[in-house]
This record gives sequence, C-alpha cells and structure tokens, in this order.
Amino acid sequence: MSLQTLLGSDGYLTQAADTAKYRHDIVGDIQGDPRGVARPTTTEEVSQIMAWCHANKVSVIPQGGNTGLCGGCIPQGQPDTLILSLERMNKVRNLDIMGNTITVDAGCVLADVQRIALENNRFFPVSHGGQGSAQIGGNLSTNSGGNNVLKYGTTRAQVLGLEVVLPDGQIWNGLRALHKDTAGMDLKQIFIGAEGTLGIITAAVLKLRPKPVSRETAMVAIREPADGLWLLRKLQDYVGETVSSFELMHKNAIDTFIAFRPQARVPFTESHPYLVIMEAESPSRFFDLRGAFEAALADAFEEGKAIDAVIAEADQHRLDFWAIREGMAVAMVEDDSCLKSDTSVPVHAIADFVTKTTAEFERLVPGIRPSPLGHIGDGNIHFNGQRPFDMDKQTFISHWDALKDAVENISVELGGSVCAEHGVGRIKKKAVARAKSKEEMALFHTLKNALDPDGICNPGAVL
Repeated sequence: MSLQTLLGSDGYLTQAADTAKYRHDIVGDIQGDPRGVARPTTTEEVSQIMAWCHANKVSVIPQGGNTGLCGGCIPQGQPDTLILSLERMNKVRNLDIMGNTITVDAGCVLADVQRIALENNRFFPVSHGGQGSAQIGGNLSTNSGGNNVLKYGTTRAQVLGLEVVLPDGQIWNGLRALHKDTAGMDLKQIFIGAEGTLGIITAAVLKLRPKPVSRETAMVAIREPADGLWLLRKLQDYVGETVSSFELMHKNAIDTFIAFRPQARVPFTESHPYLVIMEAESPSRFFDLRGAFEAALADAFEEGKAIDAVIAEADQHRLDFWAIREGMAVAMVEDDSCLKSDTSVPVHAIADFVTKTTAEFERLVPGIRPSPLGHIGDGNIHFNGQRPFDMDKQTFISHWDALKDAVENISVELGGSVCAEHGVGRIKKKAVARAKSKEEMALFHTLKNALDPDGICNPGAVL
C-alpha cells in the first residue's frame, strides 16, 4: 500500500506548492527537499506510516509548528526523506480537573493548551515566544524552556505520560496520569529532548497547575548582571518560589528592539546598561506580593543595586513589559546580521559568563555590539552579537563560527551547556559532540542503535 492510498490526497502531499511551508524553517535560512509530507490524523496512521517507512527504508523527520531554531525538522542533505507533520493531530483527549491533568495530541498548539487550562481555572506554565504556533510534540521533542522555567521547570517537568510510535511502527502507550510510579525505568524521559530520533511522540499527559490569582511584575534598571543576581536572591528571600520569571536585557538589545518597533513604549526616559523584568505569581489571594516587591526594591535602591524601577499597575502595563522582552527576541531574528546563541551556565556564573564573553567578542570583532538577553533566573543567557556599524554584513557573518565557538567554549568552561532551550537539531550537533564526554556520546548512540537500528528516525539530527 502506498502512502497516497493510506492517507489520501489531503494526508499525503507531494506537489511543490503544497509542501512549500514545510520545506523551510521559521527564519527561512534552512531549506529542505523531502519526497513528500505525511499528515496523519491518528496514532494508528502514524503507526502505519512508520511501518511502511521501516519496510521501505525511508527516513522520517517529524515536524510540529516548525518554530525550531536549530534545523531539527527540515531535511538537509538526507536523501529520500519524508516529513511527518503532526499538525492534524490536534485533539484534547481528556481533561481531568480533579487530577490536574490534560491529555493532548502532539499536534495541539501550545497557546491552545494554555487557553483551555485558563478556561478551566487551571494553568499550563510552558510559555515562550513561539507559543502561538509551536506544538506540544515539538516542545516535548526539544524539551523547550521559556520564561517560566525558574518556577516550573522545562517542558520535561510538566509531563506525566507519553504515547510514542517506535521506528518499526509499534505503539508504546505510556499515557498514565501518575505522579508516583516506580515500576521500572521511566521510559518517557528518553523520548523527551530526543527530537524524534528515537520515535514519534503522538500524545502526552501534561500536568496542570492552580491558576495564579495574584501576580506582580516590575521592570528594573540595573548597571550589571551581578546586580540582577543580587536582586533575584533578594526577591526570593521575600517571596520564595513564587518568583516565576527573571529576565535580563542588555542596552544593545533594547536599542535594536526600539529600532525595529519605534512605536514601542519603554517605561524609562533615560537609557540604562541593563533592564530586568521580574515577576512572581501565586494561586493564593492572601500573599502580599506587592509589599514584597516594594520591600525588595527598597533594599536594592539602598544597596545601590538598582537605578530605577516601575511596578506594573494593571495587567496591560504588565503585558507592555513583556511585549518589550518578546519583541527583542523577534527583533533579533528580523536582524539577519545578528548572531544568535543559546547556551546555559550555572546561575552563580552568569556575571563571569557575560564579562568573559563580552571581552572575547570584542577581541574577535572590534566594534561588535554584544547583546546578552535572556533568562537570568535559570542561567540561560542568549549571548547575541550585532554587527559593528562600520562593518558590512558578509564580513561580519564570516566571523560567526569563531564567535559561536567562543560562546560555547566559555559556557562549557563555566560548567554549562552548549544547548539550553532551543534543542540540538542539525545546527548544533557538532557542538554537542565536542562538549559531551565520550561516555555520554556512546550512551546516546547505544540508545539510538537499540531503538532505531536502521537510522530512519530524523537522520542527521542530534547525533
């Protein structure tokens, strides 16, 4: 049976006009040429597709919302490859308010899961810039991070169970909504973050949380990252684990955002070296978060750790703060001469990381505009670099490999990772191979060979 017969004309696309949107990444830099795009609607159809591909030795690349930044869902030089899009598998299978779980197909859009949770007085905490298009399967496959990792953890921490179709078409149903299960190894964990190299995630049981009913958000001007870390610890001293987000933004990133979004409103009349957004939230109405924010900021001013600060007075005010943060990330993508990075270091090493990387960037490319931006609360700083004003784009791009090596090497030297939240894909697999020990790489390959001996699942990605 052919894939066309199995899936029908809507389920299997081969014409260039029909497959165009699946053949390039979100930025447009990475292009692929698959033999076709399979669009199943059920797990059983995914099983049949994988069995057919296994029998015919056809490689399969799973694709969700195609918001990835590392080329993991686009074929690059892999011949006779099928893209398997999960976009039509977008049903909510079960919503358990008493148990605080939701079971969803892998093709459900993250923002829709967030909305359904809120409509039922619950909260799903995974949140990032791509949430309007990113699908649950992609978030699981890359173990995505985002703005709320400080309090809630990465996507991995939100999962109770998975359903996975293995490379030969077998279906593993691990959709158990259990918080406690010590009956052997936790198999779901090997598929989370594997980017489809071990099998195709088709559904998940996700944890929901009580909906926050009190929240405070502030934007604070500071002089250096060390001041931001001091303020983070001070705020945590007052409100503990209610601190959900703590974001750092360099002046150069802010200037780029304003250049791309001149109508944007930044709440300070003067320019400052760094801004941070700090946010805390609680499901309790009896937690005086506002008083804690005011006390923490008073301490910061007294100790010289803050220059200026604004606490959001209304939800729209809060949304304006976050529009600045999310807008910076978009502006960095729109600035096609901006070098982007995604590494992490231990939180205590952030100040050293920024200092050392800034110095190395300026040594490698005099006049470069360092633009560190990101999640200071969990150690994930996107150390971006913008083209010197007097350097043309192509000359600057010729330095990118050296700059990327610098970011990654300094991260590893400080005990960090070359991949923080964007995954590995095809772009960063060489960096991973350099950074990981030979024992770790051997274990990765042992798992791959055991589950996918023919190597048909997302070849060329991760490993």
